[in-house]
Amino acid sequence: MATAIKAIPTLKGKDAREFLRRAEENERDYKESQNKDQHPYCVMAQEILSKAGML
Repeated sequence: MATAIKAIPTLKGKDAREFLRRAEENERDYKESQNKDQHPYCVMAQEILSKAGML
């Protein structure tokens, strides 16, 4: 028996423009950041991978 596919909500108009503006701003800020490896999530990921012997 097939499962119904749920509709994916789509942003339109002002909400879509605002979402895109914020996404691009965050992407620029991340690219300009000099200490990406010092971000708490990166440090945590490195610790996990080290314990797993993957680094």
